[in-house]
Amino acid sequence: MDNEKFFRWNIITNICMALSINTAAVVLAGGDTLQGWVKGCCCAFTINTVAAIIIPVGIIGKWFAEDICKQRQGTFWEMLTRNFIINAIYVTIVSFSMAIINVGIGNNLINAWWSTYPILHVIGLITSIVIEKPVHYLVYRKHATK
Repeated sequence: MDNEKFFRWNIITNICMALSINTAAVVLAGGDTLQGWVKGCCCAFTINTVAAIIIPVGIIGKWFAEDICKQRQGTFWEMLTRNFIINAIYVTIVSFSMAIINVGIGNNLINAWWSTYPILHVIGLITSIVIEKPVHYLVYRKHATK
């Protein structure tokens, strides 16, 4: 994937993921103000985007799905296992970072983080599976028409 496609994929995916996961986190936490929700979405988007630049999650996900789980590329099970490990990485980073931002470092940090992590991982996994094909279309369709 060239830099332009990576940038498009990263931005579109991280906007969708930040919106879905942050909204779920806000609901799980009992609600928030519009300002708090927007702040959470912006923080989640930024953390995901930086993580995507630093950590080769696509390569890790592909390795996990194809080499460890022995799934054939392009199948539903490959997509599921690849996205499972990618979400495990991203949701861990983002949810733990957001727990630090919202709770602070202290005795309640791990409990606050773990109280939402499993459901956020599932929501992230479902979101990533739902958006994969549309994001692929958006990224490659535009590039192919140039």
